[in-house]
Amino acid sequence: MRKARTSNKLPPVYRGRRFALLSVLLFLIGVLLLRAGYLEVFQQQWLQKQADKRQMREVIVPPYRGMIVDRNEESLAISSPVESVWCNPRKLFKVRNGLIEGTKSLDEDASLLAKVRLDEIDVGLQQLATLLRIDFSKLQQKLQKSKSKQFIYLARQIPPELSEDIANLNLPSISSTSEYRRFYPMGEALSHVIGFTNIDDKGVEGIERSMNQLLAGASGKKRVVRDGKGRLIENIEQVKEMVSGQEVALSIDKRIQFQAYKELKNQVYQVNAKAGSVVVLDIYTGEILAMANMPGFNPNVRADLKPYKYRNRAVMDTFEPGSTMKPLTIAAALEDRAIGADVMIDTSPGYIDMGKTVIRDPINYGSITLDKILAKSSNVGASKVALLMKPSGQWKFLSRVGIGRRPNAGFPSEAQGKLTYYDKWGRVDRASLGYGYGASVSLLQMAHAYSVFGTGGVLYPTSIIKRKDKVSGQRVMKEKNAHAVLRMMRAVVQKRATGKRAKIDGYHVAGKTGTAYKFINKRYRKDKKIVSFIGLAPASNPRLVVAVMVNEPRVEHVSGGRIAAPIFAKVMASALRILDIPPDNLPAEKLARWVVKGGSS
Repeated sequence: MRKARTSNKLPPVYRGRRFALLSVLLFLIGVLLLRAGYLEVFQQQWLQKQADKRQMREVIVPPYRGMIVDRNEESLAISSPVESVWCNPRKLFKVRNGLIEGTKSLDEDASLLAKVRLDEIDVGLQQLATLLRIDFSKLQQKLQKSKSKQFIYLARQIPPELSEDIANLNLPSISSTSEYRRFYPMGEALSHVIGFTNIDDKGVEGIERSMNQLLAGASGKKRVVRDGKGRLIENIEQVKEMVSGQEVALSIDKRIQFQAYKELKNQVYQVNAKAGSVVVLDIYTGEILAMANMPGFNPNVRADLKPYKYRNRAVMDTFEPGSTMKPLTIAAALEDRAIGADVMIDTSPGYIDMGKTVIRDPINYGSITLDKILAKSSNVGASKVALLMKPSGQWKFLSRVGIGRRPNAGFPSEAQGKLTYYDKWGRVDRASLGYGYGASVSLLQMAHAYSVFGTGGVLYPTSIIKRKDKVSGQRVMKEKNAHAVLRMMRAVVQKRATGKRAKIDGYHVAGKTGTAYKFINKRYRKDKKIVSFIGLAPASNPRLVVAVMVNEPRVEHVSGGRIAAPIFAKVMASALRILDIPPDNLPAEKLARWVVKGGSS
């Protein structure tokens, strides 16, 4: 018996359902293709703009701050790349609050996904606090306090590798910006001259401030594409060209600078002084080869930046010069033709009674030469010399050598000092100014004024910037008078003279000690003194001036000869050796041996 053949045809109802399903799918595919075509043809620019809004950014390109170098091209200030991490708290809290609402959703899958993402953000913030080395609760407080803001810094000037670790946390609204941080290789040894920049890389003290416009350069702009973590994918175009800062070459010789700071620091600590300064000046170019101050600070350590530490005292602080004014008094009298270089001054009976004021010497020196007035530092002798000349002659000479005028050496906030006009001087004023009271000066002003004795009466403008070309000086006194005063100052650095501790083996030295009482609360305090020594070497053909000032040494027997002169001797000796300046006080055979050794002694 044959079996009945089964039919492969579906019932009409099933065929209808399949046709309907295929029709729906084809319709949807058609709609999608049409939509894709429409977007590709008619909405391409709009879509590109939307993508750019989410991925393309216009970022600031910070300029590379120019280097500061010494006269021998040794680096004194350089910039290194760093990153600063910032946050948009408003966006962060918007995302976080949205996730919190998502965890309360009726949709179990959406709630679970939101909860996972919320946990990721909270853990990421904890990891961020760890990376930034701050307490998590403090980070939360900072974000909570700024939740209405669109920009706050979380950390400034951190290493690039740390910034990359933070980017890998993939936290919303947290990103970083490239910057530069200043580094100072010499640290505290040159800190007062160089100064420092603030957190935004703008100079606020020293050369960083006075030359900021030249050093800073100009920021640029560029368009970039970043990924979801804020990392750079591609540079698109340069919108504005970045201009790097220019290099600034200082007149400083870092070898001399280091020695000056070391010797000053040792002596200031040894005598327990309040402060101190040293200036080394090339008399023929006016260039400052070294300038050191105490107390010092390290510009690489921001926590150490206190105003009383970073003030450049050699330029900004003024003081009454005391006996270091006496060579200038004698020079003024010679220029005024009030005296001759071979005149004798009668200092008997060892004091001058001027009514309310009595000017005294330690003993009665009797009738003495100008050399001995300087060697013994006779106040009576200097006062009598001052009283012999016309007040106008004294004022004009002091003004010509820079007393009462800003040096304009290139520092910010240079002190002008004080030199009152001569029509206001009484007899006591004239006499007191003769031995260094009644005028105020900076240490740089005094070093500059002393340079005329080494140049034969020509004053060259002083500068902290290295000179590319030779500068012209101004004649401020006769050559014969400058040589005469220089010869007199050599007597100060002899046995039984006040500056004997300033002697340097192999070199003749000319200089002058100074000890001045400080004027506090309308009276001179005999327990508070400023001591100084200013000198030139080699005295037979001077090349350098070294000026030293120590403020309020707290030891017995305070004087410029005991405290400041030894600093001068060590700093000057080092500078002469570093610059290979030949000795002028060696026997012929020893000098020949010095030359054979190539200038080393």
